[in-house]
Amino acid sequence: MPDQVKRLGVAAGLGAAVLIALAGCAPSAPGQATRASDVRAAAREGEVVVYINNDVHPELVEDFQRRFPKVKLRFVVLTSRDIQARVVEEARRGEPVADVVWTSAMDTQVKLINDGYAQTYESPEAKNLPAWARWRDQGFGVTSEPIVFVYNKRLLRGGDAPRSHADLLAALRADPARWRGKVAMYDPEHSGMGFFYLSSNTQFYPDAWALYDAMAKAGARTYVPAKPMLDRVASGEHLLAFDMNGSYADWYVRGHGPDVGYIVPRDYHLSISRVAFITRAARHPGAARVFLDYLMSEGGQRRLLEVRLTPVRPGLGAVPPPGARPVRVGPALLANFDQGRRAELLDRWRQMAFESQ
Repeated sequence: MPDQVKRLGVAAGLGAAVLIALAGCAPSAPGQATRASDVRAAAREGEVVVYINNDVHPELVEDFQRRFPKVKLRFVVLTSRDIQARVVEEARRGEPVADVVWTSAMDTQVKLINDGYAQTYESPEAKNLPAWARWRDQGFGVTSEPIVFVYNKRLLRGGDAPRSHADLLAALRADPARWRGKVAMYDPEHSGMGFFYLSSNTQFYPDAWALYDAMAKAGARTYVPAKPMLDRVASGEHLLAFDMNGSYADWYVRGHGPDVGYIVPRDYHLSISRVAFITRAARHPGAARVFLDYLMSEGGQRRLLEVRLTPVRPGLGAVPPPGARPVRVGPALLANFDQGRRAELLDRWRQMAFESQ
């Protein structure tokens, strides 16, 4: 009996040693709480494909690759509408390409999630996000970005630049001739972001329709992509671009000299988030989880801050401008796809006879 006990003790000791050794060999996820099994799977898969609707700073890619050198991060840049169409078509054909979809088109993201194109992931990092930025353990908002006015600082000096929606409305009414053809904005009929902004403004701002009417009477021009708007503000063809993503505006302003600036409206501003989800049929689900956790982790959020994408996690040094109206990630955004409501909004919009580019 003593020999049996001794042998059992030796076996138990060997078992513990094996477990310790295995634990020591377990892959790590530096700076994030990703499960070791997902890190191992990511290394085997070797790649994660992400659909995005904005260029992402190469520093973000470099940081991820440094942390996970066995996982190639591949971004595919598309419009939000093209992303939606591709995800649906890939699922229909059973030929998935995207592992993660990460865009600022919050309503389109929620629609895809609601229609079953996302998979559930109980991320250990999600608890660090505000409640409004999480939905069903499927959709995760990882930034908090203000919607701003971009303006020509050479032509709108000092107090001439509107500091709020109310200021812009007053300026358009007071001197429509000065503003004739001088306002640029997204076309809500042909731009997913444009419709999203139209829908959100009419919910948050009591004088939204009065402001849109004043812009139409001043001959405001509508666009689909953002860059032509900002280029024409920089050239002086337009004085102001209405409703631009603050992160994109900041990037543009820093690259185009002293003539262009942006204003966070002081009465209120929409605060939107770049929402990410893992596709239902992701070919690289382990790598997708690693990347999603990276975006939500403290390290990933600090990197977003460094590349001037405002992180959503509190306490990282980002001070949000006052007057934010965060757009919640969740089913309320599905109202933008209610055909009756959409038709009503666009019918009223068309009656104002905006000029498109």
